[in-house]
Amino acid sequence: MRNAFAVTVGLVVAGLVVFLLYILGPQFFTFPDGANPMDPDSIKQNMHLIPSGAMVLVIVAHCFGIIGGMLASTAVSEKSLLPAYIVSGIIILGSIGSSFVMSHPTWSIFAGMISVIGAFFIGRKVAINRLNEE
Repeated sequence: MRNAFAVTVGLVVAGLVVFLLYILGPQFFTFPDGANPMDPDSIKQNMHLIPSGAMVLVIVAHCFGIIGGMLASTAVSEKSLLPAYIVSGIIILGSIGSSFVMSHPTWSIFAGMISVIGAFFIGRKVAINRLNEE
């Protein structure tokens, strides 16, 4: 039961981290006229006009979401890495899936795949260190 709660907490934390970084995009990057950064359909239709920096910020958001979610789930679980692995797997699959659904450019898809897998290994190291502290 504790591990199920740990997964839930990890997903909530990961989602919040990703969302907070997503909302920074329009603060730093000018989106095309008519493109609403909070509307997935609008983003999909205007993907070819979205600044590259905004796409990089999305990749960074997913990476920090994975690490934050893994750390949060491990803190709640206190004994197992399984919740962290489940959280990271869900975020990785969601990240890769959304890249294809939103018609991201090829470079963004590959960079995203490589970076979220790297984030998993960083998150794993942080989670292991967290478990070893207790």
